[in-house]
Amino acid sequence: MGSWPWEDRTDNKNWFYGDYTWTTSYSWAAAENWYWFAAHESGRTSYIDNVWKLWVTDVLQVDFDRNDNISHSMFVTDRVGSGERASEVYLTYHSGREDNKHNRPLSSFIATHPDAWYYAHRT
Repeated sequence: MGSWPWEDRTDNKNWFYGDYTWTTSYSWAAAENWYWFAAHESGRTSYIDNVWKLWVTDVLQVDFDRNDNISHSMFVTDRVGSGERASEVYLTYHSGREDNKHNRPLSSFIATHPDAWYYAHRT
């Protein structure tokens, strides 16, 4: 969906990565902007009504401050359970708040951030 320098990097309709900050779209670099790109502009994701319905490759986003601005994105990289609802979901992510995390349990993440708002996306 767009590639620098022909597309506006601030437009959430575009999603691309470049070698420099100024050649990378806002939707690539910021969780809130990715949400608008994926869910509204590109139609590449659909909403999931329960985090325990996430499957591998789905995306979980979180608004830590509950201020209607998504703070963080995580990928589902493993899951326990074959039914509609998992008994555990595992997340892989990186952010400025924490170092790289690989296959961290969703249950632990929610226990650490019980008041956050969660946004689950099927990819």
